[in-house]
Amino acid sequence: MKKLLLLITVILCFLQTAYAENTYDKIYSFTIDGVITDATASFVEANIIKAEKDNVPILMYIDTPGGVLESTRKIVQTLLSAKVPVISYVYPNGARAASAGIFITMAAEFSAMSESSNIGAAHPVLSNGDDIKGDMAEKVLNDTTALIKSIAEKRGKNIDAAVAMVTKSKSYTASEALKLNIIDAVLSHNDLIKTISKKYNIAEDAAVISIEPDFKQEVYNLIANPNFLAAVLFLGIILIMLEIKMPGTFIFAGLGIICLIVFAFGANIIPINFLGVMLILLGFGLFIAEIFITSFGALTVAGLISLIFGLRMLFESEHSSGISVSIWVIVLIVAITLSIALLIGRLIVKDFSRRPSSGPETMLDKEAVVIEWEGSSGRVKIYEEIWNAYSDESLSVDDTVIITQIEGLKLRVKKK
Repeated sequence: MKKLLLLITVILCFLQTAYAENTYDKIYSFTIDGVITDATASFVEANIIKAEKDNVPILMYIDTPGGVLESTRKIVQTLLSAKVPVISYVYPNGARAASAGIFITMAAEFSAMSESSNIGAAHPVLSNGDDIKGDMAEKVLNDTTALIKSIAEKRGKNIDAAVAMVTKSKSYTASEALKLNIIDAVLSHNDLIKTISKKYNIAEDAAVISIEPDFKQEVYNLIANPNFLAAVLFLGIILIMLEIKMPGTFIFAGLGIICLIVFAFGANIIPINFLGVMLILLGFGLFIAEIFITSFGALTVAGLISLIFGLRMLFESEHSSGISVSIWVIVLIVAITLSIALLIGRLIVKDFSRRPSSGPETMLDKEAVVIEWEGSSGRVKIYEEIWNAYSDESLSVDDTVIITQIEGLKLRVKKK
């Protein structure tokens, strides 16, 4: 009996030690709350590597409209091969895991949603919401469908409901997604922590450590921001135009080239529609043409239309979804451009309407003195110069007259 009790005690101690070794004392967390790009994929991969090195579970907070499909695929590959528990959580209330976001949510080992959040609408579309046209549409749809199928199979989720979010743009509330077995739970934040603590042997007092992007990641995220790229492109073009207008300093040209280089870096992160770039350049070209061609504003209007369509199409690609320039950024850029165009136009009108500062035209409406007169013609003196003159009025020597017209070397005058 004593030997049996001793054996049981040894076994219990062993189990207690093994359990303690597998208990996590902290959780790493980070947030995906914007457009998914290569910058997001790089951030997620770096965090998973850190978590694996430290043997710590990962909690991902998700609130995204979608993004680049290739970047999403990289994130899915990272999540499916992670060696530590990864929990996805669509949070806070009212958040969404739309388009590319559903792949990331479902690829996690444990997926949860907060109340009032939603998931779905992953049918591949262009950034402006239009369907992809031609043979490319079927190719992209089949590829995206295969990806969501593989994720659903790997995580034991409802394949038909998952595929419907891609092929039919189905969208579900948190409770609907739970009933359809698209996610594992609908929980408040506190309940989520309790649930995953029990599921993955996480200590009750485990600290949730938030991982923030480092400086390199912050820069990467900034360059991958569609609004920032649109602003940089706009600024670069404006600076190059200023250098053309005021050549010699090379300051504007240098800064403009730097802006365009930054835009080129961004184009390697987010797919760029070069038709959109061409429309933007055409818009600025029309603004410049307005300076040299009198179109009474027609070229300016055409330029504004070209600029607006160019900005809307800038990130329109079959490789991305949910990426576009904010309407407020477009309004701001158009307003600044229009203000500059109006300012230049006002200066041109003012220049044309300004009285000449030299030459015979400066004598118009000026006073002169008659020094000789006979009949309807004679000579007058102005600026210590003597000019031939004529008038419809009867004039006499020493009369003061006003010059009303200049005809070659002859002045038309009238009595003051």
